[in-house]
Amino acid sequence: MMAPALLLGFAGSVHCLGMCGPLQLAVLGGATGKLWLKTLEYQLGRVLSYTGLGVFFGLAGKAIALAGFQQVLSLLAGIFMVAFALLAWRLERWLHQWTLLQRWSAWLQHTMGGVLQRHPDGASFSFGLLNGLVPCGLVYAALAGAVSMSDPVDGAAFMFYFGVGTTPLMVGLALVGRRFSTGIRTPFRYIQPVLLLLSGALLIQRGLHLDLSLFESAVPPADLECH
Repeated sequence: MMAPALLLGFAGSVHCLGMCGPLQLAVLGGATGKLWLKTLEYQLGRVLSYTGLGVFFGLAGKAIALAGFQQVLSLLAGIFMVAFALLAWRLERWLHQWTLLQRWSAWLQHTMGGVLQRHPDGASFSFGLLNGLVPCGLVYAALAGAVSMSDPVDGAAFMFYFGVGTTPLMVGLALVGRRFSTGIRTPFRYIQPVLLLLSGALLIQRGLHLDLSLFESAVPPADLECH
């Protein structure tokens, strides 16, 4: 399932530029002579956060799959991605109205501000780790895909590839600055929903053709005894 994860990450990169780009520019703004290194540290921290989330949500998906709902899970994950492609900003605005997410976001902002103040020249990796935990509709869509993997290793791999897919444009923003973000948004405005729809369609296809033999083999068939 590398393809839908990479597609989702790359397609959502423009979303990342708008949501996380300013945070990245803030933490890398004071870098002198080490911009490449700091950029790689920042991206590594962000991708590792996504990967850790993938382990947790992959475990949750495994529990659901063992209950007999793996196929439904994959279909719902694909539908969620399609919905995000069509209603990205509205869906995210609705999700962020939840009080729990608002409190989590406020705590993260406070923590990230403290890290930046204490370590203004060495916070790239830590800031990247925290950035990966920022509430984001795109990440929710990716986590839906991780849950549908129904395995912690596969869930981690899905989120890893998703994170890798988001890095090219984020690295470009770090090295070129806001001019890169402005120039890339217009063409991607048309490409992004197509790639998101394709990613969701791949997960839906997986759900429709899912082989459940692995889970059937985990439950031995009952033997009929004749007396």
